[in-house]
Amino acid sequence: MTINKLPLIRLPATANKTATFSLITLFTLLPTLAFAHPGHDILTSQGSFLSSVLSGLMHPLTGLDHLMLALGMGVLFTQMNRFKKGLVSLSIGLIAGFALSLSFNLNNLYIEGGIILSIILLTAALMSRHFNPVLTESSSTSVNKSYNLAIMGFGALAMFHGAAHALEVPANSITTGFFIGMIVSMIALYSVGNVIAKYLSTHVQNSLIVQRLLAVVGLCAVLFS
Repeated sequence: MTINKLPLIRLPATANKTATFSLITLFTLLPTLAFAHPGHDILTSQGSFLSSVLSGLMHPLTGLDHLMLALGMGVLFTQMNRFKKGLVSLSIGLIAGFALSLSFNLNNLYIEGGIILSIILLTAALMSRHFNPVLTESSSTSVNKSYNLAIMGFGALAMFHGAAHALEVPANSITTGFFIGMIVSMIALYSVGNVIAKYLSTHVQNSLIVQRLLAVVGLCAVLFS
């Protein structure tokens, strides 16, 4: 395919500006996002349903692990042309993990390990050409099999994030309200990832370069925050 002969680093002027702006924005946000879900106690001090929903909405936005998972999966599954299937898989994983964590006393160490594993695998997938049908040279049969496995695998890993959300429900919060807010926020972030992927594919000649940079920065931010 001729696209394989594109320069690996040479980007058009608009792409350079896009990459620079994206990285500057991300680095600017990192100090704020590095805090582990701030503000929940204030939001849930009254224990109302509305404040619980607001707390759930805020929760993924203030945790780099959940933020990267939702945005990254939105980008990845959009590239794979599996956005809707990915949304279903992610939602089922979050719901199942949340319910299991409320029902059973899960080991927090295993949950954190699962979250780190999910971020590492997601970063690897975002950096791989194989998960972009435009760039891969694999047959359609092998691509479909690997894509289906990826959808199921990342859906299963999303269970760790759902379990973590359940463990982090504030003491004064109504669990149902917090859960509703959390799901809405995660789906919204996932949809933002969809928009980012479409923008990169439309406006950046070799969007894989920018995607890889953002994936590496996001991984470092999660692991070292």
